Amino acid sequence: MKLGIMGTGKIVQEVLPLIVSLHPEKCYLMGREHSAERTRELCKKYQMDGYFLNAEDLLAADIDTVYLALPNSLHFSFAKKAIAAGKHVIIEKPITVHSRELKELAADAEAQQVFLLEAMSLHHTPAFRSLKEQLPSLGPIRLVNFQFCQYSSRYDDFCEGKIAPAFDPACMGGALMDLNVYNLHAILSLFGKPQAAQYLPNMQQGVDTSGVVTLDYGSFKAISLAAKDCQAPVASAIQGEDACLTVRMPMNQIDCYEISDHKGNVRVFDFYNEKHRLYPEFTELERIIREKDTDTMRELLRVSMDAVELLEQLRPY
Repeated sequence: MKLGIMGTGKIVQEVLPLIVSLHPEKCYLMGREHSAERTRELCKKYQMDGYFLNAEDLLAADIDTVYLALPNSLHFSFAKKAIAAGKHVIIEKPITVHSRELKELAADAEAQQVFLLEAMSLHHTPAFRSLKEQLPSLGPIRLVNFQFCQYSSRYDDFCEGKIAPAFDPACMGGALMDLNVYNLHAILSLFGKPQAAQYLPNMQQGVDTSGVVTLDYGSFKAISLAAKDCQAPVASAIQGEDACLTVRMPMNQIDCYEISDHKGNVRVFDFYNEKHRLYPEFTELERIIREKDTDTMRELLRVSMDAVELLEQLRPY
């Protein structure tokens, strides 16, 4: 893979050591003018092949794949440029902010015969795949509760009026788009589209800093909590008539879960390993592109579309 990375934010800084360790044939970084110094420093630190401060120069470089990790509001426009340039595109969550944008990108990608994928790690983890297989052992599902409440390192600045993209409604930030998106991807992957959905957000300065999504599946109900203004130990659960499945970590970090029945029997499913938590995701996305696995790409895009449509329906601004 000849990779061009768009963005220099927190997720890029976290994932760069992993990407470099996978030894891509080429690896370039694109920042923007306001992040020029950081772009140069990251390029030097990880001994990358070069850096650019605009998309046109990056797309003209010797790359075949773009990993796009810019603010949410920029995903569509930059992905469209990359696809037009004949590049495969991996986009950080949420893949787009409007369903019409994702439909357009998918059509463009098909016309250009390139791959379009969302970087949503949970779909590729051994633990989540195992969890899906174990659902029948719970019996008929009755209640689902997914949670991701994490006090943001940017929240204090937000309260003082310093608005980072993750809190900026103009950049499509907020708790729903930043954190609850993981819960909703998991729920949609496990159970499909709900019959009805509602979002009850806590709003500050025009953005949701926390909130609760309720989902009606007819025979069972689900709630999905996420917060950037408060924090609690994670305890997500899928409750069936025969047993309860519990996850004690955010769904995007899942490597372990347990199933307990009504007799007190507990089974632990542990998939922990010492590799970077995003290793399964990036190796699988690379495989999909390398092997031209269009069936898997289409199935992942189906879940991405379901998620974008639900987020579009629920978004409070």
